[in-house]
Amino acid sequence: MVQQVDPKAVSSAELCGWENLKTKEWRDGVLSSMFRNMVKNLGKFTDKQKYKWVVMDGDVDPEWIESLNTVMDDNKVLTLVSNERIPLTPEMRLIIEVANLRNATPATVSRGGVLFINAMDIGWTPRYNSWLANFKKKGSKTEDETAVTQFQLCQTRYIGESFFDTMKQQYDVCQPMVDMSWVDALTVIIDYQMEQMNATKQSTEFFRELRKEAEKSTDVADRYKCMYDCFFAFAMIWSFGGCIDESKRDFNGYLRASCSTLKFPEAGTVYDYFYDPVEHKWINWNEKVKAFNPDTGNAFSTLIVGTAETSRQKYLLKIGTEKQKGLLYVGTAGTGKTSIVKDYFKDLDPDSVI
Repeated sequence: MVQQVDPKAVSSAELCGWENLKTKEWRDGVLSSMFRNMVKNLGKFTDKQKYKWVVMDGDVDPEWIESLNTVMDDNKVLTLVSNERIPLTPEMRLIIEVANLRNATPATVSRGGVLFINAMDIGWTPRYNSWLANFKKKGSKTEDETAVTQFQLCQTRYIGESFFDTMKQQYDVCQPMVDMSWVDALTVIIDYQMEQMNATKQSTEFFRELRKEAEKSTDVADRYKCMYDCFFAFAMIWSFGGCIDESKRDFNGYLRASCSTLKFPEAGTVYDYFYDPVEHKWINWNEKVKAFNPDTGNAFSTLIVGTAETSRQKYLLKIGTEKQKGLLYVGTAGTGKTSIVKDYFKDLDPDSVI
Protein backbone atom coordinates (compact mmCIF):
# COMPACT_ATOMS: atom_id res chain seq x y z
CA MET A 1 0.00 0.00 0.00
CA VAL A 2 1.50 3.31 -1.11
CA GLN A 3 0.37 6.73 0.13
CA GLN A 4 1.69 9.74 -1.77
CA VAL A 5 2.01 13.14 -0.11
CA ASP A 6 3.09 16.50 -1.50
CA PRO A 7 4.71 18.15 1.56
CA LYS A 8 4.71 21.58 -0.09
CA ALA A 9 0.94 21.53 -0.66
CA VAL A 10 0.24 22.15 3.04
CA SER A 11 1.93 24.05 5.85
CA SER A 12 4.34 22.38 8.26
CA ALA A 13 1.68 22.44 10.98
CA GLU A 14 -0.92 20.86 8.71
CA LEU A 15 1.58 18.17 7.78
CA CYS A 16 2.38 16.88 11.29
CA GLY A 17 -0.43 18.39 13.34
CA TRP A 18 -0.79 21.45 15.55
CA GLU A 19 -2.23 22.60 18.84
CA ASN A 20 -4.65 25.49 19.15
CA LEU A 21 -2.95 27.89 21.55
CA LYS A 22 -6.26 29.27 22.83
CA THR A 23 -8.27 26.09 23.34
CA LYS A 24 -5.32 23.69 23.72
CA GLU A 25 -7.14 21.44 21.27
CA TRP A 26 -4.95 19.11 19.21
CA ARG A 27 -5.54 18.79 15.47
CA ASP A 28 -4.03 15.90 13.56
CA GLY A 29 -2.01 16.60 10.44
CA VAL A 30 -1.75 14.64 7.22
CA LEU A 31 1.22 12.54 8.29
CA SER A 32 0.19 12.01 11.91
CA SER A 33 -3.21 10.61 10.93
CA MET A 34 -1.69 8.56 8.11
CA PHE A 35 1.02 7.02 10.31
CA ARG A 36 -1.48 6.27 13.08
CA ASN A 37 -3.85 4.56 10.64
CA MET A 38 -0.98 2.45 9.29
CA VAL A 39 0.13 1.40 12.78
CA LYS A 40 -3.38 0.59 14.03
CA ASN A 41 -4.57 -0.87 10.70
CA LEU A 42 -7.44 1.58 10.36
CA GLY A 43 -9.30 2.52 7.17
CA LYS A 44 -7.71 1.03 4.07
CA PHE A 45 -4.78 -0.47 5.99
CA THR A 46 -4.78 -4.07 7.23
CA ASP A 47 -2.38 -6.33 9.12
CA LYS A 48 -2.05 -8.51 6.00
CA GLN A 49 -0.28 -5.79 4.00
CA LYS A 50 3.45 -6.51 3.82
CA TYR A 51 4.40 -3.04 2.59
CA LYS A 52 3.08 0.31 3.80
CA TRP A 53 4.97 3.12 2.15
CA VAL A 54 4.61 6.86 2.56
CA VAL A 55 6.09 8.64 -0.46
CA MET A 56 6.94 12.33 0.03
CA ASP A 57 6.89 13.69 -3.51
CA GLY A 58 8.17 17.25 -3.31
CA ASP A 59 11.18 19.45 -2.71
CA VAL A 60 13.10 18.88 0.51
CA ASP A 61 12.67 21.88 2.78
CA PRO A 62 14.12 22.13 6.33
CA GLU A 63 10.77 23.58 7.41
CA TRP A 64 9.09 20.16 7.16
CA ILE A 65 11.90 17.61 6.85
CA GLU A 66 13.35 18.47 10.29
CA SER A 67 10.07 17.31 11.84
CA LEU A 68 10.78 13.82 10.54
CA ASN A 69 14.29 13.43 11.97
CA THR A 70 13.11 10.96 14.61
CA VAL A 71 11.34 8.95 11.90
CA MET A 72 14.47 8.74 9.78
CA ASP A 73 16.95 7.85 12.50
CA ASP A 74 17.26 4.54 14.37
CA ASN A 75 14.31 5.32 16.65
CA LYS A 76 11.79 5.21 13.77
CA VAL A 77 9.24 7.13 15.80
CA LEU A 78 7.08 10.07 14.76
CA THR A 79 7.20 12.52 17.67
CA LEU A 80 4.38 15.07 17.70
CA VAL A 81 4.05 18.42 19.46
CA SER A 82 1.29 16.86 21.58
CA ASN A 83 3.97 14.54 23.04
CA GLU A 84 2.40 11.56 21.31
CA ARG A 85 4.89 9.10 19.86
CA ILE A 86 3.88 6.90 16.95
CA PRO A 87 6.42 4.07 16.41
CA LEU A 88 6.74 2.71 12.88
CA THR A 89 6.02 -0.97 12.31
CA PRO A 90 8.41 -3.19 10.30
CA GLU A 91 6.11 -2.91 7.27
CA MET A 92 6.29 0.90 7.15
CA ARG A 93 8.77 2.88 5.07
CA LEU A 94 9.29 6.58 4.37
CA ILE A 95 10.36 7.33 0.79
CA ILE A 96 11.37 10.88 -0.15
CA GLU A 97 11.36 11.43 -3.92
CA VAL A 98 13.17 14.61 -4.93
CA ALA A 99 14.93 16.08 -7.94
CA ASN A 100 17.86 17.33 -5.85
CA LEU A 101 19.09 17.78 -2.25
CA ARG A 102 20.12 21.43 -2.49
CA ASN A 103 18.10 22.50 0.55
CA ALA A 104 18.68 19.38 2.63
CA THR A 105 20.81 19.70 5.75
CA PRO A 106 23.64 17.26 6.55
CA ALA A 107 21.50 15.92 9.42
CA THR A 108 18.77 14.94 6.95
CA VAL A 109 21.09 13.39 4.37
CA SER A 110 22.97 11.37 6.98
CA ARG A 111 19.74 9.80 8.25
CA GLY A 112 18.57 8.36 4.93
CA GLY A 113 19.85 6.07 2.24
CA VAL A 114 20.30 8.04 -0.98
CA LEU A 115 19.45 6.28 -4.23
CA PHE A 116 20.31 8.28 -7.36
CA ILE A 117 18.37 7.28 -10.46
CA ASN A 118 19.39 8.77 -13.78
CA ALA A 119 16.43 8.79 -16.16
CA MET A 120 18.79 8.77 -19.17
CA ASP A 121 20.35 5.49 -18.04
CA ILE A 122 17.10 3.70 -17.28
CA GLY A 123 14.95 5.02 -20.12
CA TRP A 124 11.25 4.45 -20.68
CA THR A 125 11.35 0.68 -21.24
CA PRO A 126 10.87 -0.34 -17.55
CA ARG A 127 7.78 1.89 -17.37
CA TYR A 128 6.33 0.24 -20.46
CA ASN A 129 7.18 -3.27 -19.26
CA SER A 130 5.61 -2.65 -15.84
CA TRP A 131 2.45 -1.50 -17.61
CA LEU A 132 2.43 -4.65 -19.76
CA ALA A 133 2.76 -6.73 -16.61
CA ASN A 134 -0.78 -5.69 -15.65
CA PHE A 135 -2.07 -7.87 -18.48
CA LYS A 136 -0.05 -10.87 -17.26
CA LYS A 137 -1.54 -11.15 -13.76
CA LYS A 138 -3.19 -14.55 -13.51
CA GLY A 139 -6.81 -14.46 -12.45
CA SER A 140 -7.11 -10.66 -12.58
CA LYS A 141 -9.68 -8.74 -14.61
CA THR A 142 -6.95 -7.28 -16.78
CA GLU A 143 -5.36 -10.63 -17.71
CA ASP A 144 -5.06 -10.76 -21.50
CA GLU A 145 -2.23 -12.68 -23.18
CA THR A 146 -3.27 -11.46 -26.62
CA ALA A 147 -2.90 -7.86 -25.46
CA VAL A 148 0.59 -8.58 -24.11
CA THR A 149 1.72 -10.14 -27.38
CA GLN A 150 0.25 -7.44 -29.62
CA PHE A 151 1.43 -4.49 -27.55
CA GLN A 152 4.93 -5.95 -27.43
CA LEU A 153 4.88 -6.27 -31.21
CA CYS A 154 3.54 -2.72 -31.59
CA GLN A 155 6.27 -1.36 -29.38
CA THR A 156 8.91 -3.10 -31.50
CA ARG A 157 7.38 -1.95 -34.79
CA TYR A 158 6.39 1.61 -34.03
CA ILE A 159 8.29 3.09 -31.08
CA GLY A 160 11.81 1.75 -31.07
CA GLU A 161 14.70 3.76 -29.64
CA SER A 162 15.26 5.61 -32.94
CA PHE A 163 11.63 6.74 -33.02
CA PHE A 164 12.12 9.05 -30.02
CA ASP A 165 15.11 10.67 -31.72
CA THR A 166 12.98 11.12 -34.84
CA MET A 167 10.24 12.79 -32.81
CA LYS A 168 12.70 15.31 -31.38
CA GLN A 169 14.60 16.03 -34.58
CA GLN A 170 12.03 15.93 -37.40
CA TYR A 171 8.82 17.20 -35.78
CA ASP A 172 8.25 20.59 -34.18
CA VAL A 173 6.42 20.27 -30.88
CA CYS A 174 4.42 23.05 -29.27
CA GLN A 175 5.67 21.98 -25.85
CA PRO A 176 8.96 20.23 -24.95
CA MET A 177 8.39 16.60 -24.02
CA VAL A 178 10.39 13.92 -22.24
CA ASP A 179 10.32 10.27 -23.33
CA MET A 180 8.56 9.11 -20.16
CA SER A 181 5.69 11.56 -20.66
CA TRP A 182 5.07 10.25 -24.18
CA VAL A 183 5.01 6.65 -22.99
CA ASP A 184 2.82 7.49 -19.99
CA ALA A 185 0.28 9.26 -22.23
CA LEU A 186 0.36 6.30 -24.64
CA THR A 187 -0.45 3.76 -21.92
CA VAL A 188 -3.18 5.93 -20.37
CA ILE A 189 -5.04 6.24 -23.68
CA ILE A 190 -4.74 2.50 -24.35
CA ASP A 191 -5.97 1.71 -20.83
CA TYR A 192 -9.01 3.90 -21.36
CA GLN A 193 -9.86 2.15 -24.63
CA MET A 194 -9.44 -1.23 -22.96
CA GLU A 195 -11.75 -0.19 -20.14
CA GLN A 196 -14.43 0.84 -22.63
CA MET A 197 -14.62 -2.80 -23.75
CA ASN A 198 -16.28 -3.53 -20.38
CA ALA A 199 -18.03 -0.18 -19.92
CA THR A 200 -21.52 -1.58 -20.52
CA LYS A 201 -23.19 -4.96 -20.25
CA GLN A 202 -23.65 -5.10 -24.03
CA SER A 203 -20.00 -4.34 -24.81
CA THR A 204 -18.78 -6.82 -22.18
CA GLU A 205 -20.90 -9.56 -23.70
CA PHE A 206 -19.84 -8.63 -27.24
CA PHE A 207 -16.12 -8.90 -26.54
CA ARG A 208 -16.57 -12.06 -24.46
CA GLU A 209 -18.18 -13.73 -27.45
CA LEU A 210 -15.51 -12.30 -29.75
CA ARG A 211 -12.77 -13.92 -27.66
CA LYS A 212 -14.54 -17.27 -27.82
CA GLU A 213 -14.91 -17.04 -31.59
CA ALA A 214 -11.25 -16.03 -31.93
CA GLU A 215 -10.25 -19.38 -30.44
CA LYS A 216 -12.14 -21.20 -33.20
CA SER A 217 -11.67 -19.02 -36.28
CA THR A 218 -8.41 -17.69 -37.71
CA ASP A 219 -10.16 -14.74 -39.36
CA VAL A 220 -11.79 -13.68 -36.08
CA ALA A 221 -8.47 -14.14 -34.27
CA ASP A 222 -6.78 -11.81 -36.80
CA ARG A 223 -9.58 -9.27 -36.33
CA TYR A 224 -9.14 -9.50 -32.55
CA LYS A 225 -5.39 -8.92 -32.79
CA CYS A 226 -5.87 -6.04 -35.22
CA MET A 227 -8.14 -4.37 -32.66
CA TYR A 228 -5.21 -4.05 -30.24
CA ASP A 229 -3.01 -2.68 -33.01
CA CYS A 230 -5.66 -0.02 -33.67
CA PHE A 231 -5.79 0.82 -29.96
CA PHE A 232 -2.04 1.36 -30.05
CA ALA A 233 -2.16 3.42 -33.25
CA PHE A 234 -4.92 5.68 -31.90
CA ALA A 235 -2.94 6.19 -28.69
CA MET A 236 0.11 7.13 -30.77
CA ILE A 237 -1.90 9.79 -32.60
CA TRP A 238 -2.73 11.65 -29.40
CA SER A 239 0.29 10.84 -27.22
CA PHE A 240 3.12 11.42 -29.67
CA GLY A 241 1.18 13.34 -32.30
CA GLY A 242 -0.90 15.46 -29.94
CA CYS A 243 1.95 17.83 -29.08
CA ILE A 244 3.09 18.33 -32.69
CA ASP A 245 2.49 21.81 -34.08
CA GLU A 246 3.14 22.48 -37.78
CA SER A 247 4.40 18.98 -38.64
CA LYS A 248 1.10 17.15 -38.21
CA ARG A 249 0.92 16.22 -41.91
CA ASP A 250 4.43 14.78 -41.76
CA PHE A 251 3.48 12.71 -38.72
CA ASN A 252 0.30 11.65 -40.53
CA GLY A 253 2.42 10.36 -43.41
CA TYR A 254 4.73 8.48 -41.05
CA LEU A 255 1.87 6.82 -39.18
CA ARG A 256 0.04 5.82 -42.36
CA ALA A 257 3.22 4.26 -43.74
CA SER A 258 4.12 2.48 -40.49
CA CYS A 259 0.59 1.23 -39.79
CA SER A 260 -0.36 0.38 -43.36
CA THR A 261 -2.09 -2.85 -42.28
CA LEU A 262 -4.59 -0.88 -40.13
CA LYS A 263 -6.23 0.68 -43.19
CA PHE A 264 -6.73 4.31 -42.24
CA PRO A 265 -9.33 6.05 -44.46
CA GLU A 266 -7.67 7.91 -47.32
CA ALA A 267 -9.48 11.22 -46.81
CA GLY A 268 -7.99 13.76 -44.39
CA THR A 269 -5.37 12.86 -41.81
CA VAL A 270 -5.20 10.28 -39.02
CA TYR A 271 -6.22 13.06 -36.61
CA ASP A 272 -9.67 13.10 -38.23
CA TYR A 273 -10.58 9.59 -37.07
CA PHE A 274 -11.16 7.51 -33.96
CA TYR A 275 -11.27 3.73 -33.75
CA ASP A 276 -14.51 1.90 -32.94
CA PRO A 277 -13.67 -1.66 -31.72
CA VAL A 278 -17.26 -2.88 -32.07
CA GLU A 279 -17.57 -1.77 -35.69
CA HIS A 280 -13.86 -2.53 -36.19
CA LYS A 281 -13.28 0.53 -38.34
CA TRP A 282 -12.00 4.09 -38.24
CA ILE A 283 -14.81 6.64 -37.94
CA ASN A 284 -14.63 10.38 -38.61
CA TRP A 285 -14.98 12.63 -35.58
CA ASN A 286 -17.83 14.43 -37.38
CA GLU A 287 -20.06 11.48 -36.52
CA LYS A 288 -19.63 12.25 -32.82
CA VAL A 289 -20.81 15.84 -33.21
CA LYS A 290 -24.14 16.42 -31.45
CA ALA A 291 -26.88 18.45 -33.12
CA PHE A 292 -26.83 22.09 -32.05
CA ASN A 293 -29.77 23.20 -29.91
CA PRO A 294 -30.22 27.01 -30.09
CA ASP A 295 -33.13 27.04 -27.62
CA THR A 296 -31.02 26.82 -24.49
CA GLY A 297 -32.00 30.17 -23.01
CA ASN A 298 -28.34 31.04 -22.39
CA ALA A 299 -26.54 34.18 -23.46
CA PHE A 300 -25.31 34.22 -27.04
CA SER A 301 -21.69 34.56 -25.93
CA THR A 302 -21.91 31.26 -24.04
CA LEU A 303 -23.23 29.16 -26.94
CA ILE A 304 -20.87 26.47 -28.24
CA VAL A 305 -21.49 24.95 -31.66
CA GLY A 306 -20.07 21.44 -31.72
CA THR A 307 -17.53 20.51 -34.38
CA ALA A 308 -15.21 17.59 -35.03
CA GLU A 309 -12.47 19.52 -33.24
CA THR A 310 -14.52 20.07 -30.07
CA SER A 311 -15.61 16.41 -30.14
CA ARG A 312 -12.09 15.03 -30.12
CA GLN A 313 -10.90 17.60 -27.57
CA LYS A 314 -13.72 16.60 -25.23
CA TYR A 315 -12.88 12.95 -25.76
CA LEU A 316 -9.28 13.60 -24.66
CA LEU A 317 -10.52 15.63 -21.70
CA LYS A 318 -12.75 12.72 -20.74
CA ILE A 319 -9.77 10.37 -20.77
CA GLY A 320 -7.85 12.76 -18.53
CA THR A 321 -10.64 13.19 -15.98
CA GLU A 322 -11.64 9.52 -15.81
CA LYS A 323 -8.03 8.34 -15.56
CA GLN A 324 -7.21 11.22 -13.19
CA LYS A 325 -4.36 12.48 -15.35
CA GLY A 326 -3.47 16.11 -15.90
CA LEU A 327 -3.64 17.70 -19.32
CA LEU A 328 -1.71 20.73 -20.54
CA TYR A 329 -3.60 22.80 -23.11
CA VAL A 330 -1.19 24.77 -25.28
CA GLY A 331 -2.32 27.39 -27.79
CA THR A 332 -2.38 31.08 -28.58
CA ALA A 333 -5.14 33.37 -27.35
CA GLY A 334 -8.48 32.92 -29.08
CA THR A 335 -8.10 29.26 -30.06
CA GLY A 336 -10.96 28.15 -27.80
CA LYS A 337 -9.09 26.46 -24.96
CA THR A 338 -11.17 27.98 -22.17
CA SER A 339 -14.46 27.58 -24.04
CA ILE A 340 -13.92 23.88 -24.75
CA VAL A 341 -12.87 23.12 -21.17
CA LYS A 342 -15.82 25.02 -19.67
CA ASP A 343 -18.26 23.38 -22.09
CA TYR A 344 -16.94 19.96 -21.10
CA PHE A 345 -17.05 20.53 -17.34
CA LYS A 346 -20.57 21.95 -17.31
CA ASP A 347 -21.92 18.44 -18.06
CA LEU A 348 -20.05 16.79 -15.20
CA ASP A 349 -21.24 16.14 -11.67
CA PRO A 350 -20.42 19.32 -9.69
CA ASP A 351 -19.90 17.20 -6.55
CA SER A 352 -17.01 15.31 -8.11
CA VAL A 353 -15.14 18.09 -9.94
CA ILE A 354 -13.99 21.62 -9.16
